[in-house]
Amino acid sequence: MGSQVYAIEGSSYTSAFHDPSGAEESVSERVAALTREIKEMKRVQSREIEEMRKIQNEMQAELQSYRAEKQRKKDQQEQPSVDSEDTNED
Repeated sequence: MGSQVYAIEGSSYTSAFHDPSGAEESVSERVAALTREIKEMKRVQSREIEEMRKIQNEMQAELQSYRAEKQRKKDQQEQPSVDSEDTNED
């Protein structure tokens, strides 16, 4: 049996079963390259997720601060001022 070549969309493919020396090396190099690419993509994704979490935490802190300030102002408006209180001294 010699090597079998299959034409796929204008390119040729050598079966790894019939020509293991070249095809297996090529597949293994491709797998290694794709593995490195996946690892890099995961690293970038992790960095982006961490950045998004940081921004989300900052936004939540700002929202809490805003709500606390709004509540403080509301509480101040509801309290009668010292000048308007009636004092009963008997």
